[in-house]
Amino acid sequence: MFNVVPLLSLVVLAYFGVAFSAPSALTAQTLWMLTTGDLLVACGLVLLYLEILKSVRTSIASVIDHGLSLALFVSCLVMFITLPVAGTGTFFLILVMTLLDVIAGFTVTLAASRRSVDVGGQML
Repeated sequence: MFNVVPLLSLVVLAYFGVAFSAPSALTAQTLWMLTTGDLLVACGLVLLYLEILKSVRTSIASVIDHGLSLALFVSCLVMFITLPVAGTGTFFLILVMTLLDVIAGFTVTLAASRRSVDVGGQML
C-alpha cells in the first residue's frame, strides 16, 4: 500500500501539522517574494529530475556522468564548508540536490543493469 503513496506527501502533512499547531513557526510576516535563490533551487529540482532520467542508461557515458556527478558533489561540499559565500541556505539545497543526484544515479543504474543481465541465454 505504501509503495503507491507519494513520499513527499509526508513532508506536506508535516508542514501543515506544524503550520496548524504552531502557526508562527512557518508563517511569514511579509508577502513572499520569489528570490533569485528560490528560482535557482526550482531550476535545480527540474534538472535533478532530468539527471535521474539520464541515469537509466547503462553505457560508458553513464559511468562518466556518474563520476562527474560525484566530483561535482565533492567540490560543492568543499565550497560549502570553506567559502563564506557558499554558506547559504540556497547553496545548501543545491548541495543536497547534488548528493541526491549521486545516490539516485548509482541506484537507478544498478537497478537497470541488474535487470539486463543475461546468463546462458536467460535474462535474470
